[in-house]
Amino acid sequence: MTLKQARKKCGGYTQKELAELVGVSEMTVSNWETGKTAPSIRLWKRLAGVLGIAMQELEFEVQL
Repeated sequence: MTLKQARKKCGGYTQKELAELVGVSEMTVSNWETGKTAPSIRLWKRLAGVLGIAMQELEFEVQL
């Protein structure tokens, strides 16, 4: 599932709330959701942990 889907399904977090929990800016979360950038493996793992899902369940697609 996409980060936006996971964020809403697994806690109902806003971008700002998720950003604070992960330790990044709200803009960073927005960039991940829109495909402008993707998280590092370390942050991907942290995201999955905060959302309570496996890393493999989170999909990121960077638009080139």
